[in-house]
Amino acid sequence: MASPLRHARHECLPFDVVVLPATATATLSAEFLKVDDGLDRISTLADDLRRNIISRLPFKEAVRTTVLARSWRCIWGSTPLFLNDAHLLPPSPGNVRAGAIDCILRSHSGPFESVHLANFYLEPHQREIALWSRLLAERGVKDLVLVRLEGPASIDLSPSMRLPVDILRCANLRRLYIGYWMFPDTSDLPDGAGVFPHLEELGIIDTRMEDHDLDHILASSPVLKKLALIGNELPVQVNLRGQSLQCVLFWLSVRSKINFVEVNAPNLERLIMWSYSTLHPLVSVVSAPVLKVLGYLNLGGGPLGFRNTIINIKVDSETSPSSMIPSVKILALNVDLRYSRDVPVLANFLRWFPNIETLHLKCECYVHMPSDNNHSESFQNLDPIECVQSQIKTVVLHEFTGHRIEMALLRYLSQKANQMRQLTLVLPHLPDERSVGEIKGELDDLLFLPWASEACTLLLLGPAKKLAWTFHRASDLSIHDPFLSDDGQELFRFVKGI
Repeated sequence: MASPLRHARHECLPFDVVVLPATATATLSAEFLKVDDGLDRISTLADDLRRNIISRLPFKEAVRTTVLARSWRCIWGSTPLFLNDAHLLPPSPGNVRAGAIDCILRSHSGPFESVHLANFYLEPHQREIALWSRLLAERGVKDLVLVRLEGPASIDLSPSMRLPVDILRCANLRRLYIGYWMFPDTSDLPDGAGVFPHLEELGIIDTRMEDHDLDHILASSPVLKKLALIGNELPVQVNLRGQSLQCVLFWLSVRSKINFVEVNAPNLERLIMWSYSTLHPLVSVVSAPVLKVLGYLNLGGGPLGFRNTIINIKVDSETSPSSMIPSVKILALNVDLRYSRDVPVLANFLRWFPNIETLHLKCECYVHMPSDNNHSESFQNLDPIECVQSQIKTVVLHEFTGHRIEMALLRYLSQKANQMRQLTLVLPHLPDERSVGEIKGELDDLLFLPWASEACTLLLLGPAKKLAWTFHRASDLSIHDPFLSDDGQELFRFVKGI
């Protein structure tokens, strides 16, 4: 069965891989230049100006200029190539023919600015990919997306689907996304392959590769800032090392093989792990002094480690200053609070992050499974948590149901979070009026108690219009909090302390 990530393949690709100044309806016409003599003056423009014009046309219109007149035949072929195979899709449902891509890449003399190929399907043993890889390298491609369409499961990752080593000779690459291949073997690379001096962004989507392959690429990409690892067919162990790494994203399926991630990246600002499984890889943070955004981590799904020490989170585990990560400002957690003994686990984990300002929580309440009734007492007996008492300003509870476990957590926050300014509860689905009334009734006791914060707004929202976490939000460093989404319908607002 195909991975659910396959159906979201294009969601994993950057929006702006092909930056075209064209409009879909643009056409080439000299009507506005015609005067009484009827001459076509657009054809008399300098070649550089005509190349500029062609670069602003949709791809098919640009290619058609080669048949206008003899003076136009060489213009398209010498204009930097911006190719997006989505522009080649047939009017009726279907895929792009590999032969069409082959013809375009052969006939264009370069340079290749951006080549985005994500709508084609190659049969096993087809040789086009070898030619494409060589042409992409020779003609200096800078932005490359090479994601083949899904084939039958029996041939999905057959040896014939191994990328040629020439793909590692594209030394001008600034951005590279590849998907549904076997990665070239880097253990014995020929000279000049596998070194990317300009590569700033790398995305690997369901591509089978060994640990040493990823290690080699990271070590050979000195200015790499953004790394995305997506799907099943990924290394078992990932060593995140790089002086320039700023953002690392994992989007893992239930069959992901990654079991260990070590982080040693002095400029890493954002580490995000999204998984369809309840289990996460074990994470060891050796060095990440400027890490600001961390999540979603599954608390209760296994051990995590910090400062080069693997620590099993236990009720009686102690937190020392050397194990803290004071740089983290935004933390997102999936927490299992089915039993009251899980509460100290959450508390001890939060102590590792003394300067959190925004906390996102998704509580696994297991409504239809047995649980104990001692959560309120467990929260009351907690030792002080520094970030809760003095730092947290915003708390978001995602998929809030009003379960007694969640209510006990809300009471704790209201009594201990001195700096909390906003508490947002996001429902998993839009309820009927009766359900809203029941949830408001659950909140009444909380609202009329004194709160630790002088002023705090409580919001009850319907489900978000879009998924709270998306690949594009996570990878956009200009977005302060990637775990926020478009607000759902506001169902209830209460301002405490005013």
